[in-house]
Amino acid sequence: MNGPEIVGDYLHKEYPKQFAKTEFWKQIKRTVNGEPVSDQDIDLIVKQIISQLDLQPNDHLLDLGCGNGALASRLFSQCKQYTGVDFSEYLLSVAEEYFCPRDGIRYIQSDIRQTQNFVSAATSANKVLIYGCIGYLHRHEVKMLLHDLKTALCGLSTILIGNVADESRAGEFFRARSVNDYLLDDPSSPIGVWWEQAEWKKIGDELGFQTTCVSMRDDFYGSRYRYDVVFENNHAPKSVG
Repeated sequence: MNGPEIVGDYLHKEYPKQFAKTEFWKQIKRTVNGEPVSDQDIDLIVKQIISQLDLQPNDHLLDLGCGNGALASRLFSQCKQYTGVDFSEYLLSVAEEYFCPRDGIRYIQSDIRQTQNFVSAATSANKVLIYGCIGYLHRHEVKMLLHDLKTALCGLSTILIGNVADESRAGEFFRARSVNDYLLDDPSSPIGVWWEQAEWKKIGDELGFQTTCVSMRDDFYGSRYRYDVVFENNHAPKSVG
């Protein structure tokens, strides 16, 4: 294992263990200056996800990088089935203990890049959520993941990639923090890879998706430096509400 992989493993597997089991937002770094983001910001995230995925009562949601399930739990009432995937055994143990309220909700331990480990358990998934973790994959891995999802999920209609770091705002972000030495293409860094919006549209065109980049409301804590990406597969069957 090389240096960056060790850093990445610590950041995503060991870091959450320092917090109490009920400090859900700190475990998954949904924080500002080390403190959990506000309930208002969490509500904004949830509303954005529901809206952009157009979640319907009969949907099967596949959530990649689900972490401890705290965010996902606010989506359970909006869909029929939920499959969460994460490579952290600890975070999934929290999810199983606190956020597994009914049949139709399941968690799978796997690296999200290794789609062969989980797509067979989620073949009926028609909506995919990848929130707050895409920056920890290399660009070529992201493209391969999207390709594999489209190939494996015959009913796939929509993929939402949330909380993407905006490369066009990176300089401003680091200057405001007096940081002069930084990388924008390093998945092992705390923020990970920063993306230009045009890159997503190019990938979408190559894979046959209609691509839209969406901003959060101005009062959202991450709106200045983050955006969401929606991939729509226009050839997929429509959801039945």
